[in-house]
Amino acid sequence: MDLWKGRLTQKPFALGVTAVYLAGIGAQVLLSGEVMARAGPWPFISVQAGLVAIWLVLHIRRLRDAGQGPAAAIGVALVYILSLGLLLMLVAFFTNSEAVGPITVEPALDNGMTLLGVFLLAILFKPDFGVFMTILKTLIVIAFLPAVISLIFSIHTGLRPSA
Repeated sequence: MDLWKGRLTQKPFALGVTAVYLAGIGAQVLLSGEVMARAGPWPFISVQAGLVAIWLVLHIRRLRDAGQGPAAAIGVALVYILSLGLLLMLVAFFTNSEAVGPITVEPALDNGMTLLGVFLLAILFKPDFGVFMTILKTLIVIAFLPAVISLIFSIHTGLRPSA
C-alpha cells in the first residue's frame, strides 16, 4: 500500500493532525539539556522528520479528498523543515556555554529548554533595538512563524469540503 495515495475525510484528518501536533509539542523535551548532552540533537531531528512525514501524508490525503493537489502541503512542509534548522541553530547558540562564557543559572532554570525560553522571552521583550537585537528578534520570529503557518494551513485544509 502506498502511503501517499488515498483519501482522508475531515474527522480522521482532525484526529491525526491533532496527534501530530501534540507529539510535536512533546518532542520539545528532546531539546532538554540532559538529552542534548547525551545524544545531541539527533533524537529531536529523527522525531521531527517522522512527524513531518506523517503530517505530509495526512495533508496530501485530505487535499486529495477535497479535490486539490499536494503542492501547498509540500511547500508548507519545506518551510517548516527550514524553520526547524533555524530553531536548532538558535538552540545551539543559546545552550552552548563555550560560545557565551560561563553562565550561572538558578537551580530551577537548569533545564536547557527552560533557559532557552527565558532567553527568548527576555530578548523578544527587551526594549534595546540595536542592530544585533533586531536581527536576533527577527530570527526568533522567523523560527517560530512556520509552526503558526502550518497550524493555520491544517485548520484550513481540515475545513475543506470533500469533493
